[in-house]
Amino acid sequence: LAQVVVFLESNQVALHSAAMAATSRFKVDLMTEGLNYGRFRGTDRPRQVKPLWLASTAKSQKDGTHRTIYWVGRNTPAEDGTLVDNFKTAQSYQGDWENNQKHGYGVQTYADGRKYEGEWSRGKRSGDGVLWIPAGKNKLRKFYTGGWLNDKRHGRGTCFYGKGEVYQGDWDGDKRHGHGQMKYESGDLYLGEWANDLRNGQGTLTKANGDSYEGGWLVDNREGSGSYFYAATGKVFVGEWVDDMPKAGVYSQAQSNPGHATKVPVTTTVPRTRLVDPSVVLESALQEVRTNRTGFRAKNTPLDALFAGHELNDLADAFSVAGKTKLSVLDARGVFLSLGIQLGEEELRDLLHQVGWSAEHDEGLVDFENFVRCVALILDYEVTEPNFVEADNDAMEVALSEPREDQ
Repeated sequence: LAQVVVFLESNQVALHSAAMAATSRFKVDLMTEGLNYGRFRGTDRPRQVKPLWLASTAKSQKDGTHRTIYWVGRNTPAEDGTLVDNFKTAQSYQGDWENNQKHGYGVQTYADGRKYEGEWSRGKRSGDGVLWIPAGKNKLRKFYTGGWLNDKRHGRGTCFYGKGEVYQGDWDGDKRHGHGQMKYESGDLYLGEWANDLRNGQGTLTKANGDSYEGGWLVDNREGSGSYFYAATGKVFVGEWVDDMPKAGVYSQAQSNPGHATKVPVTTTVPRTRLVDPSVVLESALQEVRTNRTGFRAKNTPLDALFAGHELNDLADAFSVAGKTKLSVLDARGVFLSLGIQLGEEELRDLLHQVGWSAEHDEGLVDFENFVRCVALILDYEVTEPNFVEADNDAMEVALSEPREDQ
């Protein structure tokens, strides 16, 4: 028994020595590998420079050309904001990426069935592209083809509204703006100027029955000077239009009446009657219409139709002298005075009200658009009522001068 005890003690000492030696070798190996941390050394484990989850995320970043990518979810908004049913495909995209954004050429299918095929820039439709919309079960029809900018129709493009209605022309901010032609379901054709998705400016409307109007448009209605040809009678009206209706002008026979193929028999002789000074009567009527509509036209006409580009720049320079985006009525009077226009406070307030300004809704401040419309109103009144305001015409001519060299 004593020999056994001595043997076990000897082995225990040997095992302890071996364990100590192994521990020493392990510490040396750790130091050799540069891992000089641990709870026994009193040093915290250093943080990883790139956590594993971040490295995995980096691998999922989309860049370059990719195959189709799908968005799915359970009652959560898709990329375009629409809700998705239980694990139903919301939309898909196949095309080019850059820095995790759609960039280049690609095809996007939306949850509502629409499909866009064309150019992208920084995650938005920009460049040339075609938009398709649903037209029955598993069918699509072309809705728009043309230019895009920041996810909106921009530049030249053609839109197919359906039922034969087609617009071809200029776009700005997803609205018809500039010059273009519109074919309507009725067969009518409009060719002319547009602003804010409405017919504004000069344009010609040719109706399906042969009638034709050529002249001014405002807020999608015939407004201002214009002529209308009546195909059925061969007559033509030339004069002033108000809210899509002829108001004052000359109505005459432009060509022989198609309905009178044979000479109309004379059954009764009526003494001939004539207006005294017909030209004076006509001019007076036209002037009255224009005066009554001056405020409405100054309020609704697009700014770029009221003044040329260099004139708007000159007016902007004059308005910005005060160093504010909105001016009090008193400061606005000072700006008008710098243009050679002397206005009393009540006179200016009356002009502002005519162009849609309201002290309650506009916090009593005048913005640049109010200012420009008032200038247009004053210039129009100067033609019709020379004594309407006290103005220095020389100063106005300098303010609205020819284009500067830097323009």
